[in-house]
Amino acid sequence: MACLFTLGGGPLAGARADSRPQRAEAWSAAECEVAEPARDVESSRDMALRPGLGGLTHAVEPREPGPEEIARMSADVRRRLAESGERRRVPVTGEINVPLWVHVIKDGALGLPDAGVRRQVDTLNAAYGGRLGGVDTGVRFVLAGITHTVSKEWFRDPLGNEAAIKTKLRVGGPETLNLYIAQLGELVLGYATYPYWYQGEPALDGVVIDWRSVPGGPLRDFDKGFTAVHEIGHWLGLLHTFENGCAAPGDSVDDTPPEAYPTTGCPAGKDTCTEPGQDPVHNFMDYAQDRCMTNFTAGQAARMRQMWDLYRRPAVSLA
Repeated sequence: MACLFTLGGGPLAGARADSRPQRAEAWSAAECEVAEPARDVESSRDMALRPGLGGLTHAVEPREPGPEEIARMSADVRRRLAESGERRRVPVTGEINVPLWVHVIKDGALGLPDAGVRRQVDTLNAAYGGRLGGVDTGVRFVLAGITHTVSKEWFRDPLGNEAAIKTKLRVGGPETLNLYIAQLGELVLGYATYPYWYQGEPALDGVVIDWRSVPGGPLRDFDKGFTAVHEIGHWLGLLHTFENGCAAPGDSVDDTPPEAYPTTGCPAGKDTCTEPGQDPVHNFMDYAQDRCMTNFTAGQAARMRQMWDLYRRPAVSLA
């Protein structure tokens, strides 16, 4: 059964009010409800609402942790670091190879073909490998398999059906990234779980993105695949660069200058805090348009490795 996508003529949900599809492209997909092993894929190198969509100027993420939750997360990190020091646990070194399962959900007509999945994986490895700018984080994504599911209800409302979707489709433990691709609601491009949450709800662990945000997708200004890059940053333990505004501890990363509020578009010289450094508008963990995003910092790379070691490293006890 081929799943066919052809862009129509009206504005897409989640796009700017004045946007129109930039291309007319038919995407055929593989057999539905079949899990296939990855092949011919080289291992090379959130719920995020992006401002600028539909006139949105301030993001309110459905699963965004609030100050109290972030405080609990930070306290748990400190506890685990202290315990790992007492046990003289050796930190993870070398590359981190993340097993990746991609779950494509379609409605029978709309949905992402496997070629789009592979473009997205290539973009992940380019971004985390520092090939688009910034540092090489040492994180690599290894495609383990792709599943296809046809369900109009799941496709149109993955958030409302999250428990059912993930209970049926999720594979692996805390070290396995499950990326779910469907069609999200107005203004929502993606969402993610944080490492700390795994211990309480392991079945819900993973990342969900809108299929139209993959590289070459029809969502103008958000069509380079960086929604997945951003959301997976959360899955690996990164906060937004604008976390806490200009106040300490910010995003808990020393080399990302603080910023008072999220970035819209791709402004030059944005500097909203008195502390040294302009706002990190090109950072993958801000909310700029895809054309503006280029990098992770060395501090963010260290943070991801630390969080992997504490929460996602295989054979780690999460008690």
